[in-house]
Amino acid sequence: MRIIDLADRTPAQKQGLLSQLVVPRPIAMITTLDAKGGVNVAPFSYYMPVSGEPPLVAVTVGSVREATDEPKDSWVNLNASGEFVINVTTTALADHIETVAREYPAGVDEAGLVGWRTVPSQVVRPPSLADSPAHLECRVREVIDRGDSSSCFSGVHIVLAEVVCITADESIMASPTRIDPTRVHAVGRMGFPWFVAASPESIFSQDRIAYADLPGGEEVLA
Repeated sequence: MRIIDLADRTPAQKQGLLSQLVVPRPIAMITTLDAKGGVNVAPFSYYMPVSGEPPLVAVTVGSVREATDEPKDSWVNLNASGEFVINVTTTALADHIETVAREYPAGVDEAGLVGWRTVPSQVVRPPSLADSPAHLECRVREVIDRGDSSSCFSGVHIVLAEVVCITADESIMASPTRIDPTRVHAVGRMGFPWFVAASPESIFSQDRIAYADLPGGEEVLA
C-alpha cells in the first residue's frame, strides 16, 4: 500500500489526486448569460446534490482561469445575475465536453461554436441546452469562498443554489415524477483525460432492504 503524503505536493497535484479518486463525478454543463445577453456554456464536475428540501445543489467554480488571473466567465455571469442552468451531460454532448471547457475570450458563444441548440428555460433567464435531456434551473442562494483566490488550483467559489424548476424529456421518464437512470446515458468525469458513459449494459441495481426487514432483524432491534 502506497502512502501519498500531501504535505509536499503542489495545489495542482493535490487536486489531481482528488480528481482521480473521487470518481466518477457527474458533469454540470452550465449555461449562463453575460451582461449583454450572450450565452456561455462550461462544464463543472465538482458538483453534487445537497438536500431535497430546499432542493439545493452545490457547484465548485474556480476563482480564476488557468492561463490568466481573470475570473471565469461562468462565475462572472452567475454571480451578477444569480441564475444559471445545469444541463445534464450525456453521450449526446460527449464529443465537445473539452471543446466548451476551453478558456475562450469573454463573449464567445460555446454552444453556437459546437452546434448545440438552446431553448428558453421555464423560470430563469439563461437558456437550456436542447441537446441535453434534462435541465435544472437554478438560483444562487449562498456562496462560500475557500482557498487562495489567486490560484486556479486553490481558490474556489462553492455555489449553493436552489433548483427552482426541472425539465426532463419524456424519453427518460419512468413515471410522471421519476427518472429512469438507464435512459439518461449520463457521462461522468474520471481523472484527466478520462470520462465514463453510464450505458444500460454498465448499470446495475441492488435492492435496499431495511435492517428491521432482515430475518431476525426485529428481535435484534427490540
